[in-house]
Amino acid sequence: MSQTLTLPLPRAALTLHVPAEAIGLVAGLAAATIWGATLAMTRLGVADAATSLGPHDLVLLRFIGPAALLLPVVLRVLPRLCRADLPHLLVLFAGGGAPFVLLAGAGMQEASAADAGALLPGSMPLWVAAVSLLAGQRGLAAFSACQRLGFALMALAVALVAGPALLEGTGWRGPALLIAASWLAALYTLALRRAGLTALEATALVSLGSVLGFAPLYLLAMEPGIGGAAWAEIALHTVWQGGLSGLLAPMAFAVAVAKLGAARAAAFGALSPATAALFGLVLLGEMPEPIVAAGLVAAGLGVALATREARQPQGPRKVRS
Repeated sequence: MSQTLTLPLPRAALTLHVPAEAIGLVAGLAAATIWGATLAMTRLGVADAATSLGPHDLVLLRFIGPAALLLPVVLRVLPRLCRADLPHLLVLFAGGGAPFVLLAGAGMQEASAADAGALLPGSMPLWVAAVSLLAGQRGLAAFSACQRLGFALMALAVALVAGPALLEGTGWRGPALLIAASWLAALYTLALRRAGLTALEATALVSLGSVLGFAPLYLLAMEPGIGGAAWAEIALHTVWQGGLSGLLAPMAFAVAVAKLGAARAAAFGALSPATAALFGLVLLGEMPEPIVAAGLVAAGLGVALATREARQPQGPRKVRS
């Protein structure tokens, strides 16, 4: 299967045949790279002593642009939202909106980008499976042996990255907040399946809801740091958090799902932990400790195995006479 791109030229037409699978691979790689790099960018924004930005400032910068640009999308789906289940909408706001960004940003004030890569995208499929089991939506037998191995590797990654801090009783706050944020992301994933919204519609809804719900609290009860930050810093985080992570990455992932299927597209999440660690090294000079590096490897393999599409059993072959 391939797509045909026709580029109009003055005297001729240039036709390029681009395989759909190639488009899906590029889109999936772009989404995973952006999401992994966003963790390092968030760490850069909240952990740098020279900056005045905090997690609450990044929430506003993260959602105000998409909320304005995607307002027509919200107005278009408003009739459907009025008939939607309110608890699922609230879970969408919590898991994909301001509460998630606040938890993740607060956690990354104390945890490295590599830690965040292992504990956020590197464990989220594990929590999705756990919630499905606890809610009785799926039994353990519904997961293949390959997927169960993936979940075990993700659990090992969480233990390697967060275990020492939790056992020692020092430095545990950052990993604990990141794990809580990952749980919210898992609930968002499950609620999105039931809400019947596309990725763009969900992004529009969550962005607008986050701005309307969080802006009054930000202005009245918090200490805004945007006023003391440099314009270049504000522009950088607005473009990256809102433009790339908030708009481009979800759209790229939707293209990957359309071209490759949900299971193959989800496997690109295995690249996010390594991408977060790589950008953390480049932007912040954070070298992962050996135990964290082992956790990153376990998380990446775990996500790849857990999102692997199970093969359908083949029926008996017909014998030609």
